Amino acid sequence: MQKNILIIGAGIAGCSLAYFLANSGWDVTILEGEDDIAQGGSGNPVAAIYPKFMLNDEAYNDFMLKSFTFTTAWLRQLGLYETDYRFDGAIEILEATYAQKLESYLSTKITVKEKFLSLINETILKQYSIESGSSGILFNQGGWVNPLALCSHLIKHSNIKTITYQKIKSIEQSVDQWILKTEDQRIFNSSHVAICNAGSLNQFDLTQHLHLDLFRGQVNWINSKSLQMPRIVVCDEGYLIPMNKDKHFFGATYAMNDFDKNVRTRDTKKNIASIMRIHHDFYNHCLSQQSISGRVSWRASSKDRKPFVGRIFDNQLLKKIRVRELARADHFPWLKNLYIASGFGSRGFTFAPYCSYVLTNLINDNLSREDKKTLNYTNPERYRLKKMSLKKVASQIFKV
Repeated sequence: MQKNILIIGAGIAGCSLAYFLANSGWDVTILEGEDDIAQGGSGNPVAAIYPKFMLNDEAYNDFMLKSFTFTTAWLRQLGLYETDYRFDGAIEILEATYAQKLESYLSTKITVKEKFLSLINETILKQYSIESGSSGILFNQGGWVNPLALCSHLIKHSNIKTITYQKIKSIEQSVDQWILKTEDQRIFNSSHVAICNAGSLNQFDLTQHLHLDLFRGQVNWINSKSLQMPRIVVCDEGYLIPMNKDKHFFGATYAMNDFDKNVRTRDTKKNIASIMRIHHDFYNHCLSQQSISGRVSWRASSKDRKPFVGRIFDNQLLKKIRVRELARADHFPWLKNLYIASGFGSRGFTFAPYCSYVLTNLINDNLSREDKKTLNYTNPERYRLKKMSLKKVASQIFKV
């Protein structure tokens, strides 16, 4: 088998997939439409990494737990500079009753609960300068990472080549090759293709049914060495990240299908207001600033907020198959050697590394039982199958 692959998109999904594939012997070419890697949602100055659980969605919680534990362990052993990541913990401010129920639920899922989480108390609040009387959970393994530093590190492998300024216009299939054409008429050929281009996922004929909503997010930061700030990530309505390179980062707004590229004063005010309970001194300090820096980017999410990771159907073959035949997984008309990794939303730096690892195992035909469960959960064709009244089949594409 030819082990060469074209990856469309050089954000965290494309770069982490390239990393895992290159380390398993693949020759990888990443095609990026912008002038550098990590220019979209993966281009924020810093990314918080902490788990977000829900009481009423066990499948999501299992996926979150697998992603978070994998990604944090992986990042620790990558060899990043200490100034580019820290995992000293993350606090999520929650209503007291909800926090207690969530802590009780997670106690049944985690072997050594004390190493993973604890309910916050007045001692923790005082230690991290958080408003007295607040409630929530401390996730001991949470933290943050520098997105650009991470993506740059991942593509240093000798088997990886990155080509920028390549906006892909079309994807076509020949007998045993995929043909990619760019807007400036360049052509790239490969036996395998992975589409990792977030909000532009459905621009191609093959993927136009994969709908993603785009959410505008604005983050802000100020320069200050004088404030005594929390040494860990703290999240409430917004989040506050420990000082990094003399900057304090906080955010982020969340506006669906809002395409204003400008940093807006009203969104800066929203971000400031969202951290009032996290650190009142920092809140007041922000209010006194005449100008505050910021950045805008977009996060792509599916309707059910689950990513699209896996394979997609051949549209031409699908038209020829009767619905009742699709009740059998071995009849699915998958496109050969074309893969999807997109729709990670605001959890890209938690979900994408783990999902890229699983997708690499699919490409290498080396799936574990847990990999199969994950791909059942992230099946990109779940909506199309549900419309055919095959909801159960959509979550059972792999037998586990």
